[in-house]
Amino acid sequence: MVFGFLRRKKNKEITLPLEVPKELSGLTKTVSSETTSVENVKAKVDLVLTQLDSLKTQYETLNERIIMIEKMVKELYSMAKSS
Repeated sequence: MVFGFLRRKKNKEITLPLEVPKELSGLTKTVSSETTSVENVKAKVDLVLTQLDSLKTQYETLNERIIMIEKMVKELYSMAKSS
């Protein structure tokens, strides 16, 4: 090829064996498990807060409906009483 020098070369991955001292291997596992458990707890708390907000909105809507029904019953009662 004439323009062969412009072609990209394939990247070769180089893997080096990394040795972790035995003293540190246990530490990294506990730190990573602690961070994941903390992240899981945060995610669950966020989920519970979202569900509570949803319930709050539903209860507000139900309360508004109950108030409207009470007004309608009072009007019906006053109409029946006056007849």
